[in-house]
Amino acid sequence: MGGDIVRTAEEMYNYCLDNEFGQGFNKKWGEKHFGIIEKNLLPDEEVLMTFIGVHNYQSMTKHDGNYAYAITNKRVIMAQKKLMGENLKIVLLKNLNDISTSTGMLMGTITFDTIKETFNVMVDKKQTNNIMAKIHEVVFN
Repeated sequence: MGGDIVRTAEEMYNYCLDNEFGQGFNKKWGEKHFGIIEKNLLPDEEVLMTFIGVHNYQSMTKHDGNYAYAITNKRVIMAQKKLMGENLKIVLLKNLNDISTSTGMLMGTITFDTIKETFNVMVDKKQTNNIMAKIHEVVFN
């Protein structure tokens, strides 16, 4: 992100659009999802990259729907605004074992392996490698 600190929901959503790091819902919903992340950032936490994907993807009919993701200097934050309520999941970077990808005909999956669980995030096939490259850049460098 070139040293610019991205902290607002709008900035996080625009980062996804500018870098082609996600799709699947409109600006209003995107900013609602990222709004949950914005209000849960720690004062000294820096957002390193954001993306949008389908959480806990197992098949086209079995998943948890669209989520916003932010990787910060401390955590991976996953958020979903629902009509009634919201979902928020946080994984400390130190609890992240590995991140891998696989691609199919149209879609790609990014798999996060943590100390407690493994979860899949489905993204557009064309975006999979770009998102993965940026994740590795900010998490493992």
